[in-house]
Amino acid sequence: MTQVLWAKEAWKEAYNCYEMEMGFNGEIIQMITRLTSHLTSEVKGKVRPLVENIYGFESTNRESIKSRNRKPARQLMDKFGMCYRDLGNKKNNVPRSGLFWSRLNQQAANLLWYRNKKDEGVVFEKVFLPFPIPALALVYTAAECCIDEWYDSERVDISFSSGEYREAYDRHLTNLKKFHAQMKDHGILNSILTELNNNGRLHAKVDPINIGDKDCLSDDEINNMICEYQQVGGADDSDEVESDLESEGVDEAE
Repeated sequence: MTQVLWAKEAWKEAYNCYEMEMGFNGEIIQMITRLTSHLTSEVKGKVRPLVENIYGFESTNRESIKSRNRKPARQLMDKFGMCYRDLGNKKNNVPRSGLFWSRLNQQAANLLWYRNKKDEGVVFEKVFLPFPIPALALVYTAAECCIDEWYDSERVDISFSSGEYREAYDRHLTNLKKFHAQMKDHGILNSILTELNNNGRLHAKVDPINIGDKDCLSDDEINNMICEYQQVGGADDSDEVESDLESEGVDEAE
């Protein structure tokens, strides 16, 4: 049932985004749910080895290594630890740092959406500029599922299903949106997302999306304006402006 609700939400989102005038039906919902199942399987399959490599999880019979597996699993699951770049050190009063700058971000994005020039992050460049917040939330949710597998020191396979991890996804999505809203004036999350897309495009051997020079003022035009501003001292000489207007035959409206 949850997947059906997600499929309906996805279709409504596409409907609003592309201004379509086409309602969904059973065939469309079935197609979307099949793709959703494939997507969650693909995401977890590619995120799992990244999680194991970045955080050092290791399959073994040695108790010392099992204990070492257990510690990061608990740290990462404590208050969204997997979203930080550095977990800090509680014993030494070193706080966590790098919220939403996790090393997982770029590596997962590259594998999932920027493998080559034909991948989604390149083909649908308007959707991925900047990198979508829901996509990053999905990465963190998949990482949470993979960390759950190591929570008791030995990996136990856990299904990454929408029913089991819908709430986790919603929490990550809410955190990202809340962070974005509160830091909007500073542009922090937007900077992170833009960098994810730019680096992803480079990984796919595609140039980052930049506004062309022809669409902007030239360097000469800007330099001329700087010289002009310096010559008049930056003053707003209203008398000179009025004089110029009068000389051009522009009269004040009565």
